[in-house]
Amino acid sequence: MSADRSVVKVGEEFSIDVHCTLRDFSGLRLFPVSLDGEFVLKVVFPEGFVQTAGNYDHAVPVKLLRPGDKAVYRLTGKFVSRPPSGKFMLLRGTKHSAETGRYLYRGELAIAVDDPEATEKSLRQMAANAFSQCLEAESMSGANGPVTSDPNASNGQTRGAENQYNHFVDYTVNVPAAGLYQVTLRYYSSVAPVVNVTVNGGNAQSVSLPNSGSWNIAYTDYTFAVNLNAGASTLKIAGTGGGSCRQDKICVTGDPQSCTVMNKVRLQWRAADFNRLNGAKIQGSNDGNTWTDIYTIGVNATGSWQEFTFPNATPYQHVRYAASPIGYGELREIEFFAGATKLSGTAFGSDPNVAGMGWQYAMDGAVNISWHGQYTGIGAHAGPSNFVGLSITGCAVTCITPTIVQTAGTNVCPATNQQVTLTASGYSGNVSWVLNGSSAGSGTSITTVNAGTYTASSSNGTCTSGQAKTFAVAQAANCTPSSLVPKISSSGFPEVLTLSIAPDPANPGGWLLSDVGTVSLPAGYEWSYFIGSKWMRTSANLTNEPWQSSVPGRVVKMATKIGLDTLNRWPCPQEGCSYYYQNDAVAQLVPGARGGLTTFIFN
Repeated sequence: MSADRSVVKVGEEFSIDVHCTLRDFSGLRLFPVSLDGEFVLKVVFPEGFVQTAGNYDHAVPVKLLRPGDKAVYRLTGKFVSRPPSGKFMLLRGTKHSAETGRYLYRGELAIAVDDPEATEKSLRQMAANAFSQCLEAESMSGANGPVTSDPNASNGQTRGAENQYNHFVDYTVNVPAAGLYQVTLRYYSSVAPVVNVTVNGGNAQSVSLPNSGSWNIAYTDYTFAVNLNAGASTLKIAGTGGGSCRQDKICVTGDPQSCTVMNKVRLQWRAADFNRLNGAKIQGSNDGNTWTDIYTIGVNATGSWQEFTFPNATPYQHVRYAASPIGYGELREIEFFAGATKLSGTAFGSDPNVAGMGWQYAMDGAVNISWHGQYTGIGAHAGPSNFVGLSITGCAVTCITPTIVQTAGTNVCPATNQQVTLTASGYSGNVSWVLNGSSAGSGTSITTVNAGTYTASSSNGTCTSGQAKTFAVAQAANCTPSSLVPKISSSGFPEVLTLSIAPDPANPGGWLLSDVGTVSLPAGYEWSYFIGSKWMRTSANLTNEPWQSSVPGRVVKMATKIGLDTLNRWPCPQEGCSYYYQNDAVAQLVPGARGGLTTFIFN
């Protein structure tokens, strides 16, 4: 890669050229002739960079016909903010790399970005962040998963294995004072992972991490907040679902000052049903998920302003009012205080609402309209599921975890397209949905024909909430199973891979994939299955792997060396094997074959 300038200002356009040349592979006997000259390119952008023009696009395909042929791709863009690093990374892979997320590192280019305002802000932030500590994942004694090498890792090594999402690392952190700290995790993944973060074995904070885009070489840094006690604490980061997460290191920074302590509320009730205030609670949370009762209101409403002062020594990022067991919200207005100081922040509340009587009216500074939660029709709910609150300015760095309400339908049936609509309520940010542990879409509501267990989380770009309490969607009793029948459309080397496809009894419309191939696994190797875009490793044949649709698919099976982190290690390049490449990375299984391939359809 080459650029037309080495230093740019924020907002100034510049161009990078990617030069491709086909080498002479004629002397490499093992290189498949059919793949000569055909590959994909991927440029990993630094944070804050946006592409504005050029003939480069993400995972652009390239095909060069003869040795010496050249191609040039131009990438034009600008920085919209000053990045932590202006490093562009060039990756190259096969034409399937866009699906599998596995590439070879081919070089990098650093651009210096000048932003005086950001420099001044950074200096102020450095002064505020008096504490900083970085810890390497591979150096921690409390952990599982293998230690593997990577040339781009912060210390040359990482902890964790691909297709093993449940690995964890216990980091021993020592901070000077109790308070809220920022934790930046550096990791690698080829599928978006979900991790639980716990401090000293306490309540888990669920964090949905973005996909770094490659299991090796291209890492991502993600920052979230935790509350730490003064002195030593154990910060556990453990995979819980989605893709596997290969941890590199964490850096803990922050000003060890606590959030404001809220100890008073002031509210005005509507002009009826005064007894419904009695039993309402004031609550606080430091993760947007787990709520602690601070005070319970023990009197009826008066219809005028009422003030409640209570002892509280714990600072919270988020505070809220939760209705009594028979309440529907029913506030004209509510205010939260720290002593005589009225707190400000981002308001949130529960939905769905009666039209024209939303929770927003309890936080608008006026008493002429009341908030009233829904009390008729689908989604009706009384009690603590009606709430309104504040994420406090200058303190809140976590997102509010949504709750799930069924707003249409009763149960589902894929065969008749009988649907249910689920709606996320009381959250901040953008919502992502999960069905039976797999991604199911995004947005405030989701309409589905699939039975199963649903959950949701919210994020706003700077934080990710925990997972909502699970919601079970039932299948109709008279639902007729799908009439589709699976068919094997092609199969290569069936002694290596023989695929069985059966209906999934727990997920109508879904299927279970199993392998009944008879080839034995060589010593020192493990089975690698490529199922669509998923890479799974196991010491036994594939058994009951979910395929949650009736779209065509394929499965590839190989025997790979135990601990191999990418197939880009094999075969060796023209210049020969080095410490990185391994000529025995993939085992010979039968004469003429190092694997099996099966494709299937449904009709």
